[in-house]
Amino acid sequence: MRTRLLFIGLLAAAATPAAAADMPFGVLDIGLGASYARLERDLDFRDINESLAKKAGKPDLGKRGYGCMQREDDFADVGCVSHTERLDGIETREVRLHFLDGRLQQFSVTSEVKNFDAVVGYLRARFGAPQTVPVKSADDQPSVKWQNEAGQIVAYRGKDLVFVTFELVSYPDAVKRKREGQRLQCG
Repeated sequence: MRTRLLFIGLLAAAATPAAAADMPFGVLDIGLGASYARLERDLDFRDINESLAKKAGKPDLGKRGYGCMQREDDFADVGCVSHTERLDGIETREVRLHFLDGRLQQFSVTSEVKNFDAVVGYLRARFGAPQTVPVKSADDQPSVKWQNEAGQIVAYRGKDLVFVTFELVSYPDAVKRKREGQRLQCG
């Protein structure tokens, strides 16, 4: 019986990377393709302009620190930024969310370069081994990426920062639709 349970446990552990690879890309409870309405509720978004207009003390940016505003460019209808969000215990500089067509189409996480291995380790634990992105010049730092049919994650290692971008495959089409006049309105 004990051997059988051990065998079942080993099979489950071996299947975990495959199951993780099938998950939508995201971190914490923030997943690509999530609706603006759900994330507004779950992450407790605040309108940054309204929060800053209330000149009484520190702006109220909700329980997770997300300030949001309408965007006038083609790359997002609404953008939200938190300077307090962390990847579990990993310190970040910011998490930036970009919504188009009512969905989270693209987001990024920025951290100090000293956290590169921890950030990549966090992502590796969720999504399996990354692919190496070839460097284009001798001055470039190595980067890694994860990709599936729905989107990709790329972790860039810069001189001072690590920048991780998450993007849906549908993002270029959403940008095109916005150029043609469609817009999401902020909460």
